[in-house]
Amino acid sequence: MGCLSVTHKLCISICLGFLVYTAAERQYFTISHNTTWEQARNHCQVCYKEMVTLTPENTHIVSKMANSDHWIGLRKYINYKGTSNNDTPWTGWANGDPLFFQNWYPGWPVFKSPLPKIDCCSCSCTCPVLNSTTTSPPARFSIYTGSNTASMVTSNTEVTSDEGTSASNTEVNSDAGTSASNTEVNSDAGTSDPRNTTSSHSLWSATPQPPVISTCERAPMWPPIIPENNKNYIENSCVVILRFGPWVEKECSEKLPSICYEDRFMGSVTISNITASSAALMWEKGPGDISSYRLVVLSAKGDTNITKTLKNLSYDLEGLIAGTGYDIQVFPVKCGRDLNPQNGTFYTIPGKVENLTVTNYTETTVTLIWKKPEGNYGFFKVTAHSNYVDTESIVKDNITAESLVFDGLTQGNNYTFFVTTGVEDRTRWSDIATISECTSPSKVSKLEAFDNSDTHLKLKWEPPEGNYTGFEVKAMDRNLLDLQANVTYPKDLLAKPFEVEVKGLPNGKQINFNVTAISICKLNGATVHFTTYTAPGPVSNLTLAAGPEWVSANWSFDSKHGEVSNFTAVLSHSGHLDQEKNITAYNVTFKDLKTATRYTVDVYAVTNNLRSPKTTNFIFTSPSPPTDAKVLNSTKDCLNFTWTAPKNSSAREYICNIKSDFWNTDNNKTVNETHCKFTGLKSGSTYNFQVFTLSDNTTSQPAKCSGTTVEDPVEIDLSMLCSSEATLHCDKGETRDKVFDDMKTYFEKELGQHVYYKLQKGSST
Repeated sequence: MGCLSVTHKLCISICLGFLVYTAAERQYFTISHNTTWEQARNHCQVCYKEMVTLTPENTHIVSKMANSDHWIGLRKYINYKGTSNNDTPWTGWANGDPLFFQNWYPGWPVFKSPLPKIDCCSCSCTCPVLNSTTTSPPARFSIYTGSNTASMVTSNTEVTSDEGTSASNTEVNSDAGTSASNTEVNSDAGTSDPRNTTSSHSLWSATPQPPVISTCERAPMWPPIIPENNKNYIENSCVVILRFGPWVEKECSEKLPSICYEDRFMGSVTISNITASSAALMWEKGPGDISSYRLVVLSAKGDTNITKTLKNLSYDLEGLIAGTGYDIQVFPVKCGRDLNPQNGTFYTIPGKVENLTVTNYTETTVTLIWKKPEGNYGFFKVTAHSNYVDTESIVKDNITAESLVFDGLTQGNNYTFFVTTGVEDRTRWSDIATISECTSPSKVSKLEAFDNSDTHLKLKWEPPEGNYTGFEVKAMDRNLLDLQANVTYPKDLLAKPFEVEVKGLPNGKQINFNVTAISICKLNGATVHFTTYTAPGPVSNLTLAAGPEWVSANWSFDSKHGEVSNFTAVLSHSGHLDQEKNITAYNVTFKDLKTATRYTVDVYAVTNNLRSPKTTNFIFTSPSPPTDAKVLNSTKDCLNFTWTAPKNSSAREYICNIKSDFWNTDNNKTVNETHCKFTGLKSGSTYNFQVFTLSDNTTSQPAKCSGTTVEDPVEIDLSMLCSSEATLHCDKGETRDKVFDDMKTYFEKELGQHVYYKLQKGSST
């Protein structure tokens, strides 16, 4: 690493100086009694830190304090050891800080001027003056005076040696403290006083002199002339600051006032083991030779004032007041002077509240009262913590009264309340007083009944806000007597809406319900009242009668099934409503109905628009007969009949009957069409046909016709033998006609219209 230049070194010194001076806040003190510099420094070191060190930042402060000359902490050689001292002057302050700032009065400091450098010419023997002379230009001398150094430059100087030779136009340069021997310089420079300069660096010139004619003779060398400015030179000077700020040097033995400085002491007091009536104090050791410590304890309420002079660095305070703030100051005493105090503040622990009590509660509030503790306090803090659900605690702070209506709570919840006493700066809290209480559950809303029947119904409502563990449902009659109903609750208590089923209720009565939410503390919320009715019991003995186009119904109603205002009768068929009638009588007739149709009749007892369970019966209206029965077609052994269905009838079945007494035939068929076919009949025979409408095993009157199968003729010859007692009778024509007529009558009687036949006469033999 290369060497640092002077500029770099100066910069580093300045930076270090600033770091030193800004590390702590300094205080400055003028010492009025006159002492030597050494005495002043010793006093500053004993009673303060050191003699003052000046910087650009504090010069204006210190100069205002100096109303006369005052010693400051600067000396040419801080560690002066006599005339043999080899230290570099003006290198640092008394406290060791580097000297990077100077504010000298003009002409100060005074440096020791060196003796003039004289080049002396001399001869080795005495000889007569030569007649010959040498003339040279006037001599010019320049002397530069610096820090304890000087140089002399001569030019155009004639130098004559004893050999008689001369050197012209010769320039001689010499370092400070050296001289050119055997050289004579004719000049008055030695008589000039360098103290006439006004700065530490001056440039001066000697007045030109006429040429000197020297003789070669032996002569003694004269001692150098001492410059006048060395008369003010002090070998180891000390520095004072003038009343207007600049610095000058003085003999250190002079007695003058001085200025000391001390870094402001910034210690602190540590406070521990704080209780309601005591505390342990500790503080830092003060700088330098501290003779004692003065402890001052003041309470914020003004009821305590303690002053103690102590030698050690700790003290135990006793007998303090609970919940009270105290200010602590510890002054280090140095040379009878109080240094900057070490400060501390604390509060003693406040007392615990007494007689914590709950006086009232609602759905969202709990009222608390308590008795304030002994001593002082700043405020009370009350915290409510839920014991039922995992919610954040609620805090009420800055309470000064001895009671609180704690609001903002959840309905139906259990809370533990924590009451503590705090001091004003919240650094100390008392022991906790606790008490538990529940808020009332809220009431249900939108209560209504549905599915009311004669013995049971359902209730539903919206659950209350907040918490609850269940509900109580009470059913009462008109006189508010408990009906001891059976209530079925769902498993899901959080269901919305909440539904219950109530069974075992009387028929057709007014029912009064009370619904109450219950909390975890078995507290009941506000009761919601609701009135509804059960439906009446069913009618009994429902009987029906029907004709082709009407149905009538009759019933009875027992008063034990409750109150009834009217009845509703509903007629329907095939699941479709036909007619509905509201009547107060116990019977009803429905007209303009379909024939051969099954009708259902439902009868309800009604009260407060609530229907009883229905009583049901059914009946068919009478069927109407078909019409226009006739033979559709016929063959030798088959007859096919057809007919027209009755009007406004629901019948879809018919019974067909074919009958022949001659052939002893009687056949029936059930069909669901409007035609019927019979086979296996006798040809040429007439059959009687009937068709009936069938409904609910009931038949209508028949529609009738007859039909004849196609004849299949077979010729039969009949011969008769006539015998008579009288021979002539058989031969008579009358007899033959009568026999034929008798035969015809016989066939007509036996066959009639049942069988096709044709009787013809034949010839006689």
